[in-house]
Amino acid sequence: MKMANVHQFRLFKYFTFLFLLDLNNLFLLRVDAFSCVHLTRFHNPVINRWKESTHLHGKWDNLVDEDDDDYDEFEIQGPEVPKDMRYVEFNIVRQNKNFVAIREAGGPEMTNDIYVRETDSSVFWFVGKVARISDVPIEKAVAKQYPLIEEHAARLRPMELYPKRGSLEIWTTSGDSEMDVAYNRPNTKFSKIKRDEQGADKVRNVEIGFQGEIYDSGEEGFRTLRTEDGLAMKDEIVEPDGEKRPPTDDEMEKINEMLKGQDLNALFKETE
Repeated sequence: MKMANVHQFRLFKYFTFLFLLDLNNLFLLRVDAFSCVHLTRFHNPVINRWKESTHLHGKWDNLVDEDDDDYDEFEIQGPEVPKDMRYVEFNIVRQNKNFVAIREAGGPEMTNDIYVRETDSSVFWFVGKVARISDVPIEKAVAKQYPLIEEHAARLRPMELYPKRGSLEIWTTSGDSEMDVAYNRPNTKFSKIKRDEQGADKVRNVEIGFQGEIYDSGEEGFRTLRTEDGLAMKDEIVEPDGEKRPPTDDEMEKINEMLKGQDLNALFKETE
């Protein structure tokens, strides 16, 4: 399976997740620090506007630019969250569509992988990917979407991250670098993003995107151990002959076939 197919499969999983949320009324399972369970209900916005038009258009025309008016009321805890970054279906779908459009137009170079950790923890959880146009630096792209990404991470890992929602740290690294992270490549370093990056509030949601990680049934989720500097805590995993060249397309396809149906987290456990 080539990287393009991997991306398509991830996109399929993401929209399957959104479908399962229920198009009429959405119930979100929320677990607080005391392991209490709450059900928060809100009505979904109309999404007919996202249907593809039949006229010819450029690659960038797929970006959805909405200005905060079509949202239902949603209780927000902690610091005030901009309407276009609240964790509701309308925003989730829009930012995912933006991610896909930007990636298709600019390639993986316009994307970064996103990891989240609890402060002072060495465990970094992979929670998705961010895309941005070339005029927007990664720091502003993540800071603008910080509330959306943090909430997604908290719901993705309710036991580990939800109790610390509001103080979670977001770190980034190169896009599509999951294999390098799994093998503890020393050149794959994580960078911490500030929540209040100056100028992030000026970034339009149409210029950035976020595609959140979604787990298959029984999947444990991918995590890695990192230092405070964003470097791998464990030694690099290398082949017996010490070869470190990048794999060819054929080799990558074989690797993906070997990993098909498996969780990268299993590889992580073997190195502990």
